[in-house]
Amino acid sequence: MEFNGLIENLIFLYKEKFNLHNANFIRIKHEDAMVAIVFKVVLPNHTTFILKVHPREEDYFREIYFLKFLSNLLPIPQIIQAEPSSLIVPSAILMEYLPGEVLKRNDITNKLAYKIGELLACIHLNKVEKYGDIANDNLSNDPRIPFTIKFEEGFSECCNHLPEIILKKTRYYFNSHIDLLTQVDGPCIMHRDFRPGNVMAVNNEVTGIIDWGSARGGFAEEDFCSFELNEWSTSPDIKKCFIDGYSNIRPIPNYKLIMPLLLINRALAIIGFTIKTKTWNGVNSSLYQVNRQYLESFFIL
Repeated sequence: MEFNGLIENLIFLYKEKFNLHNANFIRIKHEDAMVAIVFKVVLPNHTTFILKVHPREEDYFREIYFLKFLSNLLPIPQIIQAEPSSLIVPSAILMEYLPGEVLKRNDITNKLAYKIGELLACIHLNKVEKYGDIANDNLSNDPRIPFTIKFEEGFSECCNHLPEIILKKTRYYFNSHIDLLTQVDGPCIMHRDFRPGNVMAVNNEVTGIIDWGSARGGFAEEDFCSFELNEWSTSPDIKKCFIDGYSNIRPIPNYKLIMPLLLINRALAIIGFTIKTKTWNGVNSSLYQVNRQYLESFFIL
């Protein structure tokens, strides 16, 4: 009841903030959305927008930065209006409504996989000067530095929760392999959450790539994590089409060697988030279990 009351209050406040007094707000719930609150906003004349509320200010600034930077380069939503946080409301972006639905793994055809591979390569074509959080000007010439910061953040969040044996093995693996990052494919723009749930499609055509709140200046290999975890497909044909599409635009990065390090870091970050938000045994319990099981299986525990 308290959460529903919060949502109703947000709708009232954003109607005032964006002059949407007569609009209908419909909350969009994605099973794997963990942070942002998203509404479909429909005006009486049926004009439709998306309103994305960012509880974390840094995500808001990243989303705006990359939506502007890539606006003429990729199929992404256009910003209609953006408002930073105030004393009463979190940051929010009113943006273009893209036709279609977010992809499910079973929806992906060979044609879609090829196009998605091309689009990922097009993201990585955008070179940047340094590694790190471009939008918030936290950058380094060394890819190991921002990667280590994220690792330490996740490790710290997990250190009083995960078994000591997992923590020791994770720390040892990280220390033993971090220097592999000196040879990565970057710096370039990376999405950092490139998966079916962040791709819009209709009639077997991609209509947009969404959710840029995690994007960074980084290395292309990291965006292949979801591919290696079979989040796109387990079908060899579809996976081949994805790779063929990517390689049609730019060479495939040599991601196999560093993928375990990337996946360990990813698992720690996700587990840490569920612990920090106290959702590990609640709404995000399945996400927590999947990533904990990954660590346990990797270290054969």
